[in-house]
Amino acid sequence: MRSNSMAHAIEEGGTLTKDTLIVPISDLHSGGTTALFPKRFWQFEHGNHTPTKEQKDMFTHWSKCADEISKVRKDKKLIVVHNGDAIDGVHHNSLEIVTRLKNEQIEIHVDLMDYFIQKVGGIDELYYTIGTEVHTNDSENLIGNDLGAVKNGDNSAFDELKLTINGRNIWFTHHGPSTGKGANRGNTLRNWLKNTFYDQIAEGEKLPDFVVSSHTHDPDWNDYIGRVDGRYHKVHGLITPSWQQKTRYALGRVPLKKNKIGLQYFIITKEGFISDPVERLMV
Repeated sequence: MRSNSMAHAIEEGGTLTKDTLIVPISDLHSGGTTALFPKRFWQFEHGNHTPTKEQKDMFTHWSKCADEISKVRKDKKLIVVHNGDAIDGVHHNSLEIVTRLKNEQIEIHVDLMDYFIQKVGGIDELYYTIGTEVHTNDSENLIGNDLGAVKNGDNSAFDELKLTINGRNIWFTHHGPSTGKGANRGNTLRNWLKNTFYDQIAEGEKLPDFVVSSHTHDPDWNDYIGRVDGRYHKVHGLITPSWQQKTRYALGRVPLKKNKIGLQYFIITKEGFISDPVERLMV
């Protein structure tokens, strides 16, 4: 008797597909003085920027992450999703930006992603989701066009990205739950997954198998298992880290909490089995 995951994979297209490596990246906030920046001097129209020591350290970690993905992706389909807040924008009267011109922040982001894509040996599919309006406005559509991201109709970015990969429903949205605090850490994510589970049932819609959110710059991983139609269904939830260290604005909003820098990845086998995520954080 075949497993449910095997049945899902066969139902999707009649044949089994390849093992798929999924790499969610988020919150590059390109253009911020505390965010990931290319490891070189950059001349802008109205100024210039030399990366700080912290930015150089982040870029080293960016490069190491790309090296790891290039090894793990062997014989697999590779999907990369940038899950919102691609640029830092001009926001909250911040002084912590290297340029106020959105097109120049976009150039920084495209340069960083080009480097990553080339270092991993190319990717099969690239997606962009739309982040926080105060940061990005419509920049993620423009970036998606520049990088050849998968289209969403006439656009190149998605408010909510819902993919079916080897029979599994994998969803991405920039805004989602926080990780919670102290002894309650993880509860917020699990409750959000539970609410999503029952909201989908109430609407008669498909259930997700995996939901990825971002925005909080603080990663977490949790599951919710619910019962529907006489069987149990597990929903995985992942919150991604960022590529931006704390800004003065963030220090005022969430003091004493450290931003986590890095990325995660997970694999969906051709039979539909979902691996636990692997997390690579800068220390």
